Amino acid sequence: MATLAAPPADTDLRVFTDPASVAVVGATSDPAKWGYWLAKGALSGRHRREVYLVNRSGAEILGEASHTGLGELPATPELVALCVPSQHVGAVVDEALALGARGFLGITAAVPEEREIADRIRAAGARLVGMNSLGLYDSSAELHLAWGNFTPGPIAVVSQSGQVGSEISLLAARAGLGVSRFVSIGNQTDLRAAELLDDLIDDDATRVVALYLESFTGGAEVVAALSRLRQAGKHTIVLTVGASAASSRLARSHTGSLTSSLDVVDAAMRVAGAVRVATPAELVDLARLLLSAGLPGGGRVAVVGDSGGQTGIAADVVAAAGLTVPEFSVDLKAVLEQRLPSGAANSNPVDLAGGPGDPARAGDLGPAARVDRPGGRGCAGSRCAAGRRWHLRHCRARAFPAAHNPGGRRPE
Repeated sequence: MATLAAPPADTDLRVFTDPASVAVVGATSDPAKWGYWLAKGALSGRHRREVYLVNRSGAEILGEASHTGLGELPATPELVALCVPSQHVGAVVDEALALGARGFLGITAAVPEEREIADRIRAAGARLVGMNSLGLYDSSAELHLAWGNFTPGPIAVVSQSGQVGSEISLLAARAGLGVSRFVSIGNQTDLRAAELLDDLIDDDATRVVALYLESFTGGAEVVAALSRLRQAGKHTIVLTVGASAASSRLARSHTGSLTSSLDVVDAAMRVAGAVRVATPAELVDLARLLLSAGLPGGGRVAVVGDSGGQTGIAADVVAAAGLTVPEFSVDLKAVLEQRLPSGAANSNPVDLAGGPGDPARAGDLGPAARVDRPGGRGCAGSRCAAGRRWHLRHCRARAFPAAHNPGGRRPE
């Protein structure tokens, strides 16, 4: 594949990852309001940057003095977070632009003349994330301008829905993974997904990129950005809606988005080298697999488990995915016969028949499998999490080198 050139950036997006200073306009001591959570998060990084809290009453917030307006600040903030009522957003933006602010994070939703405000921001050489954003987080730069808590890790989340992005981040933390960067793009009034994806290419902390979109407007740019991420060695996983009329209606009311045909999305993801999943849980499961085992090197899969029924179902799932579960060679079956209890199936799938104990130890059979024409990579799988649909990515087991793919065909 030819190397794809990134589009020229007219603004350095570092202001959204590691700004020298931040102002939270609409900061408050009320935990029921967004301004509280952004103020709290911003203050957690004050050892790294200047943090200014702006509240028209000038009240003390979280033990810190606040300013009644941007004009009272001792210096111009690089990044301004907008947590004010919608009718005041335009005036705050104009004041910040006059002072020389370079970036805006628009938390407020239903902003009057939203597009016109974005035009003024762009005309001044500044940029906007949002409106209707849940916030920003960057683990490396210790920037926390979002609702909720984040655990540092290798997954970057770019999400049109703040709550879906938060769910992915929470599930990633529970899986022991965590988040390198979080960007809730909201209405994409100015900055769009493709630009923010491109900004992740050189982020060393990011190994997997999770993207949730309700609309693929400008889809060619998104596909090109995903392709560049794959060329940079980062795995890309996409979640979207539109499989039902109901989800399409909701997307139109949620972020004003028109959903795309999933067949079209799937074709685009194949071009980009990305994988589309159906749920946040599936996304995190796949991310965990990719981080621990990497991409398979062939289309041949070994299935190992502690239940004949479950390994049989797993074999069917593998076949439905266009992969193969080849019968092991005579030499490999002889090795497995020595290691497995009497009565265990050893031809692939492998049913441990009660041994070697904990099903998680199925991965211990990996070294034995290498004797059977090594070169490909496959998955060992047995139990699936209760309540989830049967899917190879949900099998609780480890990937290990399996049989070689003699035809050289790469799996889809």
